[in-house]
Amino acid sequence: MHPKMNDADVLSELQNFAERAANAPTPETLFKLAENTTKVTIGHNLFTVMAFDQDRMEVQRCYSSDPDSYPVGGRKKKRDTDWGRHVLTQGQPIIGSSEDDIRRFFDDHKVIIGLGLCAVMNVPIKRLGTVIGTMNLLDISPHYTADDIKIATLITLGLGFALPA
Repeated sequence: MHPKMNDADVLSELQNFAERAANAPTPETLFKLAENTTKVTIGHNLFTVMAFDQDRMEVQRCYSSDPDSYPVGGRKKKRDTDWGRHVLTQGQPIIGSSEDDIRRFFDDHKVIIGLGLCAVMNVPIKRLGTVIGTMNLLDISPHYTADDIKIATLITLGLGFALPA
């Protein structure tokens, strides 16, 4: 389980992220900043960013903290899935806290569980009210909360500029 930070430290980390994100020279730099900020404020063992293709109802990986297991460029079809409707169509974050949740949400559940991951938080990245991607945190123990979603949602505001519309 990831030790939780106090509110003042979280705000300091978010301010640091915002200042550095505003000057990030590349999307990769911005994604790495988000990975590092979520690591210390929320906690994760795997961090990815996916771009959303609304016409195909697919997501494509733009960034991965584990490119060997989850390479950039990988695609996932989300048409006619509960996860796709919830996160991509309705624009709502989702938390999973068990291997059963992982199996229910993801076709690649064997890889995820094989990495020892059983907790997930997927947060839509929006631009002007439209979902354009997702920020995804996975961990070995279930600890994600509604407060973590609040922190993650603030971080996704900075990522919207790095993804195609």
